[in-house]
Amino acid sequence: MKNTIKIKAIISSSLIVSFLITTLTGIGLYFAPSERIARATNWTFLSFSKTSLENVHTIFGFIMAALIIIHFLLNYKLFKGEIKALNK
Repeated sequence: MKNTIKIKAIISSSLIVSFLITTLTGIGLYFAPSERIARATNWTFLSFSKTSLENVHTIFGFIMAALIIIHFLLNYKLFKGEIKALNK
């Protein structure tokens, strides 16, 4: 029981970190100029080039997706109860 709570806490904390990184890189990519202009002007966001931002954003997006699946599996009973409550 205690190990399950610790695992859930680690997963939740990792989800928060992954979410924050994905959000920050997403904001940077939203405001980034086109690749050609970014390279020509040496554009950076938080010291990351546009290509680096894209790579970090993609990697942490996949990490976040995997963590969401694990989070769902660990909390399946809770989600099931919530769905039942919605159908009442």
